[in-house]
Parts: sequence; C-alpha cells; structure tokens
Amino acid sequence: MINGQEVWNTVRDKLKRKLSPQTFEQYFKDLDQIAYEENGVIFIVVDSIFARNNINKLHIKNIESILDDCKFERKYKIRFITEDEKKSKEIKPRPAITALNNNNLNLNYTFESFVTGESNRNAFLTASKVAESPGVFVNPLYIFGGVGLGKTHLMQAIGNYISDMNVNNKIVYVQAMDFLKDYTQAAQLNNLTLFNEKYDGTDVLLMDDIQMLTDKKGTQQQFFNLFQNMIDRSKQIVITSDCPPNKLNGFMDRLTSRFQMGIQVNINQPDFPQRLSILKRKVAELTQKPVPDDVLSYIAEVFTDNVRELEGALNRVNVYSDLMGQPITLEFAKEALDVLVKARTTHENAYESCISVVANFYNINSIDILGAGRSAKIVLPRHIVMYILKNKYNLTYQKIGAVLNGKDHTSVMHGCTRIENEIKTNEELKMAVESIMKKL
Repeated sequence: MINGQEVWNTVRDKLKRKLSPQTFEQYFKDLDQIAYEENGVIFIVVDSIFARNNINKLHIKNIESILDDCKFERKYKIRFITEDEKKSKEIKPRPAITALNNNNLNLNYTFESFVTGESNRNAFLTASKVAESPGVFVNPLYIFGGVGLGKTHLMQAIGNYISDMNVNNKIVYVQAMDFLKDYTQAAQLNNLTLFNEKYDGTDVLLMDDIQMLTDKKGTQQQFFNLFQNMIDRSKQIVITSDCPPNKLNGFMDRLTSRFQMGIQVNINQPDFPQRLSILKRKVAELTQKPVPDDVLSYIAEVFTDNVRELEGALNRVNVYSDLMGQPITLEFAKEALDVLVKARTTHENAYESCISVVANFYNINSIDILGAGRSAKIVLPRHIVMYILKNKYNLTYQKIGAVLNGKDHTSVMHGCTRIENEIKTNEELKMAVESIMKKL
C-alpha cells in the first residue's frame, strides 16, 4: 500500500504543475517531507501559524481536489501544523475513536489556536473532553454566549480534532439558518430525499446558532427527529446558542428538555489579560510584521466586547500600515483606529437617542424606560426600545440589557419577541414603530 510520504509527493508534484512557479516556491518548495501520518491524515510542519493559515485559506481546496482526483486505495487528508502544534499532538494522548469527514469546517479553528482564560476555560475543557470521546463523555454539548466570543471556533475545533483521528465517518457542521433553508426548500418541492441524504447517517452534528429556529415548528420537528436518531445511535451532537436552553422562546418543550440532557457551558466576554493574549495570537496568525506591546494594550483596553471586534481593530492597523508604508507605533494605531473609537461613542449616543425618541413618542420620561416600573404605559415603550436596538443596531440581548440599566437577558428577549410578533397583526403598533424608526 502507498504510504503518506508517497501520497504527499504525488500531491506536491501536481501542485507544482498547477500553481505558478512563484506561488509554489513561496508555499510548498521546502515542504518536501511529512511529519507523520496517522489514520489517513498526513501532517506536514510549516514554519509559522501565518503560513499554515495562508495555505489553509488559499490552497486547501486545490489539495483536496487533487486527493479526490488521484483516487488512492484509501481516503487521505493533508493537514499543515506548526512545530509547537506537532509537539502538542505528540504529547497529548490520541484515543482510538471513530472520526469524521471534514465537512464545511474551517481548518484554522483548532483547540491549539483557541485562547483560553477565565471567561471560557470551562467551555474549552468540556469541549476537549467531548472531542476525545464523542458520543460518550456528554451528549449533547450545548455552548452559549454572546456574539463573537468563540462559540463557533470551539464547536469547529471539536470537529477538526475528531477529523484528525480518522477520515472515514461523517461530520456535519451547519448553521441553523442553512438547516432551515434546506428543510424549507425540500418541503416546498415536496421532496425530502436530498435533505435526508445530507443529514442521514451523521456521526457528529455541529448545529450553530440554534436560536435562529425560533417559532419554526416544522423545522424544529425535523431537527427533533434528527436529534433523537443520533442520540439513539450514541452519536455526538454539539449546539451553540446566544442563550441557555431554558431561555429559548418559541421552541418545543421536548426540544429544550433534550438540550438540557447533556452539559451546558457558557462563554463570557474576555477580560483584559485574555484580550491581550488573543491579540498576540492574532498577530502571529495575520501578519509577520511586529506589533508593539503598547499598541496591543491600547486595542485591548478600548475594544472590549468580543474577539471579532479585537481582530477587526488589529486588521485595520495592519492594513493602514501597509497602505501608508509606515511602521506600527502607538500614535499611528490611534490615528488608524480613530474612526472606530468615535463610532463606538456615536453608537452609545445613538442608543440614548433611541430611548429619548421612544420616550417622547409615548409622552414618558427616559428614566421610566430605564427604571423598573411594570405598568403597561412604560413596558410597551421599553419593549419597543429593545426591539429597535436589536433590529436597527444589531445589538446582542446582553448588550441591550446593559444599555437599559442592566435588564435581564431573558426580559430583553421577551420584549423583542413580543414586538416582532405584535407588529404582524397590530397595525397601530406597526405604524408607531415605523414612525420612531424614521425619527432615528
């Protein structure tokens, strides 16, 4: 039987013919030896996280296509890792478990690239255990938290870890909205064959943003059937959401009760040390250009909401440096980020303006909306503010709660859902919301 080195030699030769000489020399000239091969996965060491990420972004599809075309006697996958990741994999025990096909997974989302801290350590440790013993340790695993905090990264890290164990079984990562589209299209055509083919026989299901199935009863029923089938076969399910299962509105009770069968872990906003660690990791991933520590500290102090915001700020500084041909300094970073810093202040003012406009419309005081009063005269405007902050400014439920003087996440979700449902049938309320939106 052909070995891993021979497989890589074949793939590399085809890449050399397929890519330009400059591209091949930049990425693959020195990668002539594999590190090791395990269960059909061939590991090749690259010199940096930056190089690994660029290969995964730009060339992994070509490599997978070549592997398919070669039709070797067994299935192979090729993974690029750094020297540190190689050492980590050698030290960490690798259980003999059945693994999955890498289906729609971001190969850069690994446990090694996930920065841990107080906000996510419990979620990280639980996810690691699930990856080592899928369908055995806990089932389902339910991960919840705000936008941009790493839920998807952690979920896909589970899939990528298991995929590295073997290449033969089936993994499905799907966003809830895509699951909804799949089912809706199949139902409209009165043909569930393709839908069933996509999800039948799944060994690990990774369902992202389950809250998007709120009030979608037909799709929920289909997901319930899939969920129950996988539980009966002891196959692993991982779910992410922006809230715990008992706070999901518009879901069948039998679904939410099953979500609570396993373990629920949450991810919170990262603290300053963790934000700084995330930025240092991102520097290694995104650029080979040095970024001074005082610049990273400034970004970590100013941008506090989530990981995506941190990465966006760092990207902006890096791109501006390339465009202007200037080294990155603290003064330069402040200038590059000035518009984003001002936008944060502007948004805060816009949230206050929203509260003020709604209060004026209903002839009450802003303090009433921010307070704890429960009269109908106050609750309706408060719910309208919640709805507008969610739909106009795309705030998370947690952020809306913070804007409204610490209102509970559940109350915010209830308020948004109430207005969203009532404007469908209440023409007077619909006109009021539209009028307020125009004023804003």
